[in-house]
Amino acid sequence: MDGETIVAQVLEESNERIKSLDAITARRHSFGTLLKIVKEKEYFLGITGLRGIGKTILLLQLAKASNGVYFSADNRNLRGADLYDVIKTLSQAGHENIFIDEIHSKPKWDEDLKTACEENLAYIAFSGSSAIQIKTLKADLSRRAVIEHLRPASFREWLSIKRGIELPALTLGELVRKKTRLAKDYGFVNKLLPQYYEAGGVLYSAKTYFHKTILSMIETIATKDFASIKGVGPDTSENFFKLLQMIATSNPMELSYSSIGQTLGRDKVWVMRFLADVEKTEVIHRVYSCGSGPKPFRKEAKYYLPFPYRHAICASLNKTPDIGSLREEFFINHADCCYLKTSGVPMADFKIGGLSFEVGGKGKNNKQNADYLVTDGLDTSENKLPLFTFGLLTYPLPE
Repeated sequence: MDGETIVAQVLEESNERIKSLDAITARRHSFGTLLKIVKEKEYFLGITGLRGIGKTILLLQLAKASNGVYFSADNRNLRGADLYDVIKTLSQAGHENIFIDEIHSKPKWDEDLKTACEENLAYIAFSGSSAIQIKTLKADLSRRAVIEHLRPASFREWLSIKRGIELPALTLGELVRKKTRLAKDYGFVNKLLPQYYEAGGVLYSAKTYFHKTILSMIETIATKDFASIKGVGPDTSENFFKLLQMIATSNPMELSYSSIGQTLGRDKVWVMRFLADVEKTEVIHRVYSCGSGPKPFRKEAKYYLPFPYRHAICASLNKTPDIGSLREEFFINHADCCYLKTSGVPMADFKIGGLSFEVGGKGKNNKQNADYLVTDGLDTSENKLPLFTFGLLTYPLPE
């Protein structure tokens, strides 16, 4: 493919995609921080994260704000061109800021990126849905690039982008100290929690086929991202879906290596390796017992999904998601925590720092002796905290 053709193909895609932003005014909360990295140009910028959470829109917005040119590495029209050749051709055509989506689609993309950096061809920002590959950057390239992980849209971000409601970000300490004021001033968003459960996390329009779109996205993750892992067998996509169905229709404490292995017809060692690989795609979130750390070979974990996977999968199975699991899922997706493993003694659900939390409905009592009860509704009496307020937490939690 000659240089003129490459430039023409890239500019056609770039102009068309950036033009589509005219109808989009909302931005992810990380936009300002990432734009600063781009403008400083000290390091290349890499953005990773689960498919469907807004990486492409974010990359396009960054390109527009910095007079950059955008292209997707999986563009069929560029299939015959190496990534390095595309970057060099665009550089020679005078493009100083290049934004590359789905960069992992190109073979040896990390080597090409390293060479482009060494030759100082252009400033490059890139994204990849395959966190598996992006996170395994070779050391020499990792010194040249800042890799930022984009989380699924939090409740606070979802309120901002989908509802136009702007609420402040909180630390855990602020949440606890200001709980009564928060419930009074912002309690009106509590009624939107069920909508977030059903359609939050991603930023697609919640239309008729919304859940089918989510299922299609999961299928893409299974057949592309997950299948790219070394050693994954041909039957693994089917097992991938079976695992997610098990999590979506089970209580977080019901699953174990044994129960998963029994359903999938595999032994414990295979299950542990399988779960570790699935976790790399970010479609499952394992919360470990306090003190055990991220070492699944030692203690069983509790299994959760990103929003709105539980609703989408349950809808495909004609089942209603368990509300208790949804509450816990909301909590753990907004607060980095561990769970308190019970041994016959009543104990709280989770722990953040030195504080314990029990998550439940309005009528939840404190027989578990938790420091705080996190419940539905707006009750802030005694040690109660409204669940919705945890959707306003910022990362990382400094207190």
